[in-house]
Amino acid sequence: MKRLPFVCIVMIAALFQTAIATPARIIHLQPQQTPLTVHVEKQSLNHLEGLKKFVDEYFAEKMDEEKVPGVAVVVVKDGKIYFQQGYGYADVDKKIPVVPDKTLFRVASISKLFTATAIMQLVEQGKINLKNPVNEYIKDFQLDNNFSQPITIANLLTHTSGLDVNDIGMSARTQNLLQPLGEHLAKRKPLQIQPPGIISTYSNYGIALVGYIVERVSRIPFAEYIDKKILQPLGMQHTTFLQPPPPSLKSDLAIGYEYKDNKYEAQPYTYEHQVPAIALSTTATDIANFMIAHLNQGRLHNNEILQPSTVKEMHRQHFTSDARIPGIAYAFQEQFRNNVRIIRHGGLIEGFVSQLILIPHSDVGVFVVCNSTSTLDSQFIREFLNRYYPIENKPNLAAAKSLKALRRLNGNYLEKFFEPYYFTVEIKPDNTLVYDSRQYVQVAPMLFLSLEGDKYISFKQRKNAIYLFDGIFTLRQKNWYENLSFQILLYKIFFSIFIFACLSQPVKLALIYFNRKLKLFNFIHLPRLLSSIITENQSSYIISRTKLLIILIAYVNLLFIVIGRLIIPYKQLEFFRIIYGVNTVYKILLSMPIISGGMTIILTYYIFLIWKNKQGRCIQRIYYTVITGAALVFLIFLNYWNLLGFRF
Repeated sequence: MKRLPFVCIVMIAALFQTAIATPARIIHLQPQQTPLTVHVEKQSLNHLEGLKKFVDEYFAEKMDEEKVPGVAVVVVKDGKIYFQQGYGYADVDKKIPVVPDKTLFRVASISKLFTATAIMQLVEQGKINLKNPVNEYIKDFQLDNNFSQPITIANLLTHTSGLDVNDIGMSARTQNLLQPLGEHLAKRKPLQIQPPGIISTYSNYGIALVGYIVERVSRIPFAEYIDKKILQPLGMQHTTFLQPPPPSLKSDLAIGYEYKDNKYEAQPYTYEHQVPAIALSTTATDIANFMIAHLNQGRLHNNEILQPSTVKEMHRQHFTSDARIPGIAYAFQEQFRNNVRIIRHGGLIEGFVSQLILIPHSDVGVFVVCNSTSTLDSQFIREFLNRYYPIENKPNLAAAKSLKALRRLNGNYLEKFFEPYYFTVEIKPDNTLVYDSRQYVQVAPMLFLSLEGDKYISFKQRKNAIYLFDGIFTLRQKNWYENLSFQILLYKIFFSIFIFACLSQPVKLALIYFNRKLKLFNFIHLPRLLSSIITENQSSYIISRTKLLIILIAYVNLLFIVIGRLIIPYKQLEFFRIIYGVNTVYKILLSMPIISGGMTIILTYYIFLIWKNKQGRCIQRIYYTVITGAALVFLIFLNYWNLLGFRF
């Protein structure tokens, strides 16, 4: 989520056709296509003791295995809290236990569900139309629309705004460095790189902007609005968007940890500028009230936060990349098991992970949160669903269709984020497709179902590119020049060329010196040839300036490469973490390509004059041209990775 600027945004080159926002059509294997795997016996949620035994035993085993110090879990059913429990410690050193109705956890992106609920309240009041352009509701700054179709609030809620993703400077180290929401959003405006409504690209900025619209339209600060209109009506007295939590709650905030070197290391508390997207702190019990309200048509006891029709509109699917796979509602993400529809959201921030799922069909909700960066939250949700909502008809590996005709799907796929994430797709001899450590079989043209039967992915070919759709995430098969091996090869070539250019002059001078003093090369012609490539005894003004620029450009580019390589191992140190912004070291480093670029432009002009006037020997001109070409290609390379200029 928060990374170095040495691996930046890779632009998606092709556009998709507008996806049809209809409910996902889930395709199941027909009886004549299968043998099916052994039927999994469904457990009943009506047996509370069985649920308690399952959860207790699960976390007793998994917490130590996954190195998680503390967990809180709550299950709601039929409009009330059915089960809740805390496990382990909120503070390892002080041995403070996790208490579900007292211990606050940071739930990160689950905050988005509250922001979406708030905007839907204003829709009910007729103050906002989700189909209207975003710029109608913000006046102190405006989003730059690079396409004819404007970005709407609905686009922000479904992550289909087409806005680029840039997490630089999204956090602060101390409270006094926190920026007002509007000021931060105005400063950090991302570029629009896709038309809205085409693909989904997960965006913290987009949901933070929704929260700012809530603030602008209601004329109430965002955190205060959420407290008055959602938290208080739902009795969520241990929940806040304030950073840090107010004194009455601060002492109950769990510490986030990372397990490292055989011990738990406390993670620093980060102050988030994009409050509506990521800053919520809450307890399991409070979240239970929020889940109950959403499952109960917007009502908890006698308090209503949303009308039933609004809840229905918020929960229904509004976008999918492929009508055959799950998509996204307003903030909620979809999942299907059998014919049961689940809506959910997860959260991840330093030291905390969380998952929230709602199963409207059964009036069931589950929330789990851990105070350590792990996958235990999602593992638990999967095991819960496997136990109480088992897949009835799993695909049989023996019945898998041949995938020989789909070998073109093999390769590396790139997910569009600030730091690109790479996933490998591989078709195996047993006719399974392996993606993200899971096996899939084809159940319809370019549609694949996991062997567990709980997840669909699909592929489409657009122009010359293949795209993989995984829920709300879109991945593109990498081009040959995006492969890591090719990028490393380029790196080595540039490094070698600039090293040669840097060393050529001192090596030449040394050769001339030893030749004059020691007469070492009287019978060897190679040093004279090398000398003619590098320089001449009497150089013109243009030749002299060309030699000087080549050496300066080579040294600057080499310095950029070397310093950048030295910094990478320390990227997780507090000083170098770009979630807090770009520090002086990065600014100095990023200024080097600008200096080099300016000199390269001048050098290119000198090369033109040298060839036009035929100055110097032919082999000398060729040498200068090769070095100049390498410098120009290096600038293109840096521009591709957004390292040419201050793009933050």
